[in-house]
Amino acid sequence: MPSPTSTSSSHVFARETAALGTLLRTAAPPLVMCPLGFERHTFTRFGKLPSMTTGVGADNIRDAFAQRHRWPITDPSMVILLGTCGALSREVRAGSDHLVREVRAIDGRTLRSPLLARGISSEQESTIVESPTVMHCVTQKRELHEASRAQLVDMESFTFAQCAIDAGLPWAVVRGVSDDATHTLPAECAGFLDARGETRIARVLASIIRRPRLALELVPLARNARRAMRHASFTADALGCLDATSRCSAQNPLLLYGGSFDPPHTRHATMLEEAMFALHAPCAIVMPTAINPLKSDTPRADASARLAMCAANFSHTSASCAGEIRLSALELTREGPSYTVDTVQQLLNECPELKGALRFLVGSDAMRELTRWHRWRDLLMLATPAVVLRAPETRDAAMAFLGEFGRENGFADSTSWLLPLDAIEVSSTHARESIARGERPSEIADEVWREISRRGLYGFVATH
Repeated sequence: MPSPTSTSSSHVFARETAALGTLLRTAAPPLVMCPLGFERHTFTRFGKLPSMTTGVGADNIRDAFAQRHRWPITDPSMVILLGTCGALSREVRAGSDHLVREVRAIDGRTLRSPLLARGISSEQESTIVESPTVMHCVTQKRELHEASRAQLVDMESFTFAQCAIDAGLPWAVVRGVSDDATHTLPAECAGFLDARGETRIARVLASIIRRPRLALELVPLARNARRAMRHASFTADALGCLDATSRCSAQNPLLLYGGSFDPPHTRHATMLEEAMFALHAPCAIVMPTAINPLKSDTPRADASARLAMCAANFSHTSASCAGEIRLSALELTREGPSYTVDTVQQLLNECPELKGALRFLVGSDAMRELTRWHRWRDLLMLATPAVVLRAPETRDAAMAFLGEFGRENGFADSTSWLLPLDAIEVSSTHARESIARGERPSEIADEVWREISRRGLYGFVATH
C-alpha cells in the first residue's frame, strides 16, 4: 500500500488487502457540481470527472437535486461541490484551497463530511458556513466569523450537504478562496451573474465604463479566484482516485456478502445490487465461505471453482448499481470454519477507519439462528446486520422477530436492520439438482455456466 501524501494533487490508488480482495466492478465516478460557469470551465481544464453547473445559492442547489435525471451521470458514487468562497478568518489567505471538514447553516446546524479522505488533503481542512447573501464588506465577514466560528463562507454548502444526504449520496465540499477576510468586494459584483451562474460580460463591461477604477479592483480578485480554482480543481479531481472504501460511513456502509455460493446464481447478484441501492453502499465485498459451521455438509465445488464462479456472477451488474463490488478469498484461504466475526475483525484490523461503517447481509431465516453464531455478540458490536426477507417468511413476521430479538438482547434499532426489499427465493440446492438431471437452470448466468461445464461441476460431465 503506497504511503499517503498531503499534496492537493496526490492520487490515492485502490488498496488490495486480504480482506478487501480484488476488484470485480468499479464504482461509477463522482459528479462535480459547480455553482458558477467560470468554476466549471476551470475544472474541465484540470480535472477529468463529470461536472455540471448548478447556479448560485441554496435554491439552485435544491433544483439541481430535484432534476437528477438531467445530471450527466445520474448515479454517481459521490457528489462534490466545487467552487470559490470567501474567507472569514484572517488566517485564511486568498488563493488557497480547502477540503471542507464541516458545513454549517446560519442558524447553527452542522453537518460533518462523511468522506474518509485519508492520504489526500488541500492546504487545510476547514469549516464553512452558508450565508443567504454575499458577504461584501469586512464588517459583515467579521460578524459572521464571530457568530459561526467558521473559517469560510459561501451560499450553498449546507444545502448541498443536506440534499446529498437526502439522496443517499456520499458528499464532499472543496472550496478555493477568492477574497480574504480583509477584502471588501465591489458592490457591482452582485449583478455580474445570471440565474444559471454564468458571467454577464456585457454588465461587467458596462460597470467598468461607468466606474473605470472598478477594473483595478476586479483584477486581483480574478487572479486569486483563478489560482484558488486551479488548486481546488486538482483536489476535487483527486477525490475521484480514492478507493470506494474511503467513501464508506455509517450512513453509506461497506456491505459484506458471505455465503457458500455453490453455485452462485443471478438472484445472488441482483439481491446484492438491491441491497447496495437500499443502503446507499459505496462498496460491497463478496466473501465465499470455506466451511459453514452451521451446516453439516461441505460445498460440492472446491474453493477455486466457487471463487471463479463468483467472479463470473458478480462482475456483470446493472447500471443502477453505482457502487464498487469486490471479491475476497479471505475465508477460503483461512483454515477451519468460516466465522463471520473473525472476518470482520480482520477487515477492521486492516482498515481501522471502517469502524462503524460495516454491515453484513443475512437472510431472515439465518437471522433467527444468529445466537448460534460464534461470538455473535462481539459480531454485533463490530458490524450491523442487513436483513433480507427470505420466502416464505412475511415482512410482519420478520419485523416481529427482530423487535423481540432487540428487546431481549439490548438492540433498540433491531427492526431497522430489515431492508425494504421484496422477499427472495435463493436455492443453490435446486440449481445443483437441475444440473445433475442434465438440465441447465435458468437462474445460472452464461459466464457461470461456462465455468460449471468447463470444470464438470455438479455432475455435469456424468450426464452429458
